[in-house]
Amino acid sequence: MLLEAETDVLGNGEGGIAGRGRARKRSVSEASRAAGSSAASAPSGQSPRGMRRRSLLAVFACLMAVALAGWWYREAAKPYFEPVLGLIGLAAAPDTAPRPNGAASEQPTEDNVVRLDADGQHRLGLAFGQSETRRIILPVRTPGMVAFDERRVTRLKPRTSGRVLSLAVQPGDPVKAGQTLATLDASGVLDARNGLAAAQASLGEAQATEKVAETNLKRGSDLVKLGGVAQAEVDRRQVDLAKAHAATLSAKSQVDLYRAQYERLAPAPGEAPGVSAIVSPINGVVTMAGITLGEVVDTNRDAFTVADPSQIQVLANLYGHDIATVKAGDLATIEAPVVAHPRFEGRVRSVNAAIDPMTNTAPARIEIANPDGSLRANMFVSVEIAADLGREGVTVAAAAVQQTEGGPIAFVRTGDDRFEKRDLKLGIQRADWVEVTSGVAAGETVATQGSFGLKAILMRALLGSTD
Repeated sequence: MLLEAETDVLGNGEGGIAGRGRARKRSVSEASRAAGSSAASAPSGQSPRGMRRRSLLAVFACLMAVALAGWWYREAAKPYFEPVLGLIGLAAAPDTAPRPNGAASEQPTEDNVVRLDADGQHRLGLAFGQSETRRIILPVRTPGMVAFDERRVTRLKPRTSGRVLSLAVQPGDPVKAGQTLATLDASGVLDARNGLAAAQASLGEAQATEKVAETNLKRGSDLVKLGGVAQAEVDRRQVDLAKAHAATLSAKSQVDLYRAQYERLAPAPGEAPGVSAIVSPINGVVTMAGITLGEVVDTNRDAFTVADPSQIQVLANLYGHDIATVKAGDLATIEAPVVAHPRFEGRVRSVNAAIDPMTNTAPARIEIANPDGSLRANMFVSVEIAADLGREGVTVAAAAVQQTEGGPIAFVRTGDDRFEKRDLKLGIQRADWVEVTSGVAAGETVATQGSFGLKAILMRALLGSTD
């Protein structure tokens, strides 16, 4: 419209100023109408400037989404963009520089083989050991409990009925063999002494009768030669001698019986005649006292229990296949809550032939020397038995075995920088070594410490990583 106005002004010549004025008025009025139409077309409440700002924000968000998707799928889209970037001269130059620290030598050059130079081995901290043939010893770990050896425990009963006159010991006291533990006012002692005296008197009488019968027989034998007595009288006297001799033997047996009874019940030297003593037959410790002062006891009751703690045993509970694995003579190590002496060594004496129906276990009896009495009965301990399986096998250090999805493996050193992966079949597994039934021969060198790094290098190569 402005162009038409200028044309009109140039074409008319005269009245140019007035023509310019009219043209300017027309252009202003047309611009007003255009603005009015734009304002009418815009949504109510928004100006044209706000709409342009919203449009710019939407375009920026779209560009950011495209850039993020391109970065996320950069590896997948790389084959499609590299030719285009190469045409326009923006392709990245290939990385021909050597990797630092000899990293390029870590890639395997053949299947199941890792090549690693000395620097790489040092960086991984590799250590090596040799597989060897050894006796297969299976460690069996189980809880146990300390108990007295039954062969070194005595339960003392009164030798005769009576009233308790004195108690010399109580539980926990050490005793010596022959020491008096208690005394009883026992009428049985007096009965035994009186019976012994009567038996001795009867023996004297029988011996005297036998002597007279022997004299009569000798005299009759002399007279029968002179015709002074008949032979029948001699025979009668001979029968009397035999009867007298039998009576002597019977009286003598009664004396022996009462003497033994009295000696068994006789009091200790210096005690009253009617007193019976309870004496310990072994050295040990009193573990139970079942009588009290002034109580009347009989011979069917346990008065004291004395145990020798210098040699003790541990009952280790064996379960399942361990019952058949552990044998008599196997070495055992016991860990006890004893500060001064926490570990003890012993050997399995026997494994019980019967299983406890409550726990479904069979106890193994382990003999332990306990000279200082550190182990106490009913103490709970931890037991490790070195069960000898009676065979030999190839073993490697436990650190040499690595676990994979396909099973256990080890890396055998076949050269200065060459490590071959071997699939293993394992037998007995211990914390220090592992039995290998297949995969490694005796005498081969295997990677121990740091072998996890060899596994990582091999797995990275098999997965095609370029990191």
